[in-house]
Amino acid sequence: MFNIPMQILAAVLPIILYGLNTQAQNITLPPISAQPTNASQILDPRLASFSIELAYLPTFAGNLSHPNLLTQQLMQRLVERTGVGPDIRPGGITVDSSIFDPNGPALVLDESSSGGIFRSTFGPAFYESLSIFPNTTRFVVNVNLGNNSVDIAQAEIEAAIKYLGWDRIYSLELGNEPDHYAGGSRPANWSSSDYVQQFLNWTSILTDRLSLPSDIFQAGAFADDPTSSASMTTVSTIEEGIDTTGVIKLFDQHTYQYSTCDSVRDAIATLPNLVNHQNITAYLDLWKPQIAAAKSRGKEFVVGEYSSVSCSGKQNVTDTYGQALWIADTVLYGAFLNISRMYLHQGATLVLQSSQQANTPGFSWYDLWYPIYTDRFGAARASPSFVAYLLITEAIGTSQRSQLSLVDVPAYPQLAAYAIWDPPARADGVARLALLNLAARNMSTSAADAARDAVTVNLTPYLREGQAARVKRMTSPGLDSKDVSRVLWAGQSYENGTASGEETVESLVDGKVTLQGSEGILVFF
Repeated sequence: MFNIPMQILAAVLPIILYGLNTQAQNITLPPISAQPTNASQILDPRLASFSIELAYLPTFAGNLSHPNLLTQQLMQRLVERTGVGPDIRPGGITVDSSIFDPNGPALVLDESSSGGIFRSTFGPAFYESLSIFPNTTRFVVNVNLGNNSVDIAQAEIEAAIKYLGWDRIYSLELGNEPDHYAGGSRPANWSSSDYVQQFLNWTSILTDRLSLPSDIFQAGAFADDPTSSASMTTVSTIEEGIDTTGVIKLFDQHTYQYSTCDSVRDAIATLPNLVNHQNITAYLDLWKPQIAAAKSRGKEFVVGEYSSVSCSGKQNVTDTYGQALWIADTVLYGAFLNISRMYLHQGATLVLQSSQQANTPGFSWYDLWYPIYTDRFGAARASPSFVAYLLITEAIGTSQRSQLSLVDVPAYPQLAAYAIWDPPARADGVARLALLNLAARNMSTSAADAARDAVTVNLTPYLREGQAARVKRMTSPGLDSKDVSRVLWAGQSYENGTASGEETVESLVDGKVTLQGSEGILVFF
């Protein structure tokens, strides 16, 4: 019997099925103008960036003598697609108990008997971990605000200036999620106005002591969703005068759509809720007033830390291919709303975050890659969600002139469509089109059900005369698949950080393309 290798079969099978599938819904997109209309700002090539928990940075990155080769390879795949490395924010909750020791080793973690990290002490060698990232990567320097000592923060900034240099520092950030300080490192009545006053006081002191640039600070880093009950937001701090001294470069808040920090939120952190275009857009729409407030001050707005499920993700949800679809739709929609960059958080379970959380110590279930061997995840490897960053970075491209817009498809609400204009690639029309079919297709979905969730999209109106469109596809055996060797971008897997298998670039059939449920494509016109 002739055996077809599984990876080749996984790449070819969708194409075979589409040729046979007569049940796919036929979709015609609304007109897309030749020039940007209702479009985003110019897309930052570092839109898809990273936050890495400070206490685990050396594990993810390695050092000069022993760099983490998987991390290096994965970062290089992004550089190949945008021309620059992603921004890196060594930060998170462990920043607020960190101390720089000029005579200490790279990193010393003091842990409680339950595995909680209550202090991270780092020395000059810590910065070797940052040297393994691309030379075009910039760094957000997140320093300790939680311990309420401006001298600790000053020492950390001085170290960053000395060992990184201003050519690699993009911004300085005071603390992590200060809206969660009340009743812990601050009094129970700690408020937004209290944060603003401390921010103004500290930035004045630090600017004077260190002769800092006039606009270098990143304000906010708030954890809670900006609803009416939020204790601190970009809007509230601007109203309270945070941007009156010329020190702010940009504003920042964090987004975690779901959580395992407590049983109530854990119950709704499911794949069907996660991979849902309406849920994603409705959630990010909460930030529209915050983005507008930052823009009204002439500042960028970034999501300085994000993932789908806080308190380190959720097994069988965020460690599946479904996380890739969630990331792709979240980041592209965030870009449409004029979020400049989004920093996907990488780390491990921190038992101090919540006494009710579902997770135990170990790398987070949402990590985009697992940097070393562990009993939980096995060999170092990319996770099934890594392909999302390949789709996003190729959608952005290298020109630093691209813009995008969401294309509403009311007839098929789980089809997320994003038109991308890029004048150097095409001056007379849309250059690329990202399509995500978020209809659930699990590994156990029957062929009949899968056929009904497929869509065939007519792209004839957007074609260039005399030039064929090209299609790259993000696919897997199903939404719930964890097998990274079968999660493919353009026919290739990336479990070891490099492309495995032959690249598959598809053509349109009579000007049309078909997507199964739980697939994404990027069309190049």
